[in-house]
Amino acid sequence: MRDFNLIRHPDGWSAIAMILKWICGPILLIGSALSAQAPAETRLPPEIGEAYGRLGKAMLSHDIAGLKSVWAEDFIVNAPNNQVLHRDEVIAAMDNEFLEYRDFKKHIGLVSEKPDAVIVMGFDTMVPQNGPGAGRRIVRPFTDVWMRRSGNWMLIARQATITAIN
Repeated sequence: MRDFNLIRHPDGWSAIAMILKWICGPILLIGSALSAQAPAETRLPPEIGEAYGRLGKAMLSHDIAGLKSVWAEDFIVNAPNNQVLHRDEVIAAMDNEFLEYRDFKKHIGLVSEKPDAVIVMGFDTMVPQNGPGAGRRIVRPFTDVWMRRSGNWMLIARQATITAIN
């Protein structure tokens, strides 16, 4: 782990816990929210929607094998606090029970399909139930990059930026 995992937030949350809360938590509800929030002209490939669903289930149950079936071995996340985490760092930090959200919505603005890559862009809105921003609405634009690897779609990169806390 990098040194930032030892930093403590004034309310007791570690930097890793805060990073996971802002980035990974919303994935928990992605499967059901995607189709409801995508504009009519935006088409999410069924395989990507199914992979988002598997990812959400794996996050909920802390299923490491399930996460590894969706997150590529070289998966990286650029967190809202400008920290970059690799797949194994995110997985190692999942011991904490803090990924609690209510009123989560994923708004898909763009799906760009390439021969072996799909880029999904939009923004999430959510209300964290605990930790930083608890009880307040968070708006966070995101970019997810999926690549076909050995015939399966794998999430290789995710970027998220908090633009508002209301």
